[in-house]
Amino acid sequence: MTNIQSIITKEIQNIVQDFEQYPSKYLTEEDVRSFLVAKLLRYSKFSKLQNTHDGSKSISVHTEIRWYGNSGKLKYRSDIVIIDVSSLKTKDGMFKIPSKGYSFSKPKAIVEVKLRRVNGESDNKFISKIQKDIDKLKEIRYEIDGGCPCYLIVLDKKKSVQERIFTDANGVKIYYGYSSQ
Repeated sequence: MTNIQSIITKEIQNIVQDFEQYPSKYLTEEDVRSFLVAKLLRYSKFSKLQNTHDGSKSISVHTEIRWYGNSGKLKYRSDIVIIDVSSLKTKDGMFKIPSKGYSFSKPKAIVEVKLRRVNGESDNKFISKIQKDIDKLKEIRYEIDGGCPCYLIVLDKKKSVQERIFTDANGVKIYYGYSSQ
């Protein structure tokens, strides 16, 4: 496990533990993303400005990243992506993400988030959403030649379904937290 993977794993585990203790801090999936990004940005490895491929400067942590297929049509959106800044292009050229005006070729990690509220969907529907994210992450890993570490954070306020979810689904590491409030 690389240092980046160790840091991400540690901070995801901290989020899960915090959720289990204080679930009302987490009202939306955006809250979960925000807390994780804030934790990651405390490390210079993620917050330090680095040179991009085309001479700009950026950091490695980004949110709401869109993935396009060869046709140029939107295929997926990822919650948090850690990128190799040296592969990031923000100026000229053929963009893999044309509507956003940037491209990169080397993701270092991808994180997806699922949060079910007390009044959330049924167990089967929630598990189906989790499986959809697992499938998405596996396809992205396949398409980027050799993949990168992928994480799925599942936080549940309704009913524990942990026994129905794998903790590692073909390279997607799943972290599950449950709180009955």
